Amino acid sequence: MQEKTSFQERFLLTLDSDDTSKLIRSMLKSPLGLSHKVVKCLFNDEFDKIRENLDSIKEFVAGITRAEKLGKDYILAKFYPPLFSFHQFVHSSYRARQGKTLEECMKELLRETNSSLEVPDKLKDKKTIVAEVFKDYNSQRDIDVIAKNNSKIMAIQLRSNVDTGGTTAKASLVEVFGKVLSLPKIKNKSFLYHVGVWETEGNQKTITKEKFYDLLEHHLRALKIKKDKFISDVEGGIDVKQGVSLKLSFGTEEILKTIKEWLGNPDNLKDSAIKDMTKKLESWDDLWLSYAIVSIEMELQEIKGFNNVKYLNGLLSNIKYDTSNFTKSKEFVDLANEITLKIIPLWKKPSIPLDSPSDKSHYIRDLIILKLMYDSL
Repeated sequence: MQEKTSFQERFLLTLDSDDTSKLIRSMLKSPLGLSHKVVKCLFNDEFDKIRENLDSIKEFVAGITRAEKLGKDYILAKFYPPLFSFHQFVHSSYRARQGKTLEECMKELLRETNSSLEVPDKLKDKKTIVAEVFKDYNSQRDIDVIAKNNSKIMAIQLRSNVDTGGTTAKASLVEVFGKVLSLPKIKNKSFLYHVGVWETEGNQKTITKEKFYDLLEHHLRALKIKKDKFISDVEGGIDVKQGVSLKLSFGTEEILKTIKEWLGNPDNLKDSAIKDMTKKLESWDDLWLSYAIVSIEMELQEIKGFNNVKYLNGLLSNIKYDTSNFTKSKEFVDLANEITLKIIPLWKKPSIPLDSPSDKSHYIRDLIILKLMYDSL
């Protein structure tokens, strides 16, 4: 029998409420929300609901209709529609949520560096700040991050990389900038429009710059800024008019360098600030754990006919435990470890799809952790 100390550690942001975790939760709010949806999908048995929400195009493009027809006589074909639907749901949702995390990280970094900065969350508050520089500004297109420091304002648009998304997506990064250049500028205010691309690698840097120029061409030609000069200079920053500039940064080091310069190179903003912040976000288990287990459980239910959730709930009905006063992830994990040691001798079904006794016991323990997470939601 395993001792409880031999289990792998787990850290569930959902189940931890100290101050550090609250900060990390705010930055990871969007992907953390996805993990909650995945867990609810499992414990509420909502695989069919996800399948029903699949758009009609994928019915024939992804072969869903064909698989359902064949699935009447072949279990693998029957499994394909819920399999495809679930992974499509997770990955399409994750793509949008990844960008939100970058935004929250950047906002938190600015707030930590200078508490007097205005760094709003809501679109209406961002619009109000931009309208302080450009008269009648009222764009409904959101800017990822806005920071105001007295008479200086910086707008940041973030992308994970430039190799994803078509030409429209690339041009959209400077769409707001194109609109503000058409508006009268209010004196004694400065405005930096900063496009930050998180990854340095990419084959479409020049294409991205060209698309920026194409969208802004009307304004740039009037200012006698030619395309070749724009492409060569935009990474260093281009003054488009008095007090208005555009800069494109590739990589977190360049993004941070631009922010530091805009802030006046404060001593408390380290060169490693972004790396330090992302390091804080690495040690959480909510999403990978829920996604991996739910993927396996879906296959077990559809192909093997095992429902470990129902089986686990039956075993837990005979075990008393109370989590009402828990505030730390460790308390929940320690409890899950203890419950697992009680359940292992009772688990009679051959429904754990892993080979070694260690992996089987960890799987049961992790399933119990997700149960405690689900109950907390």
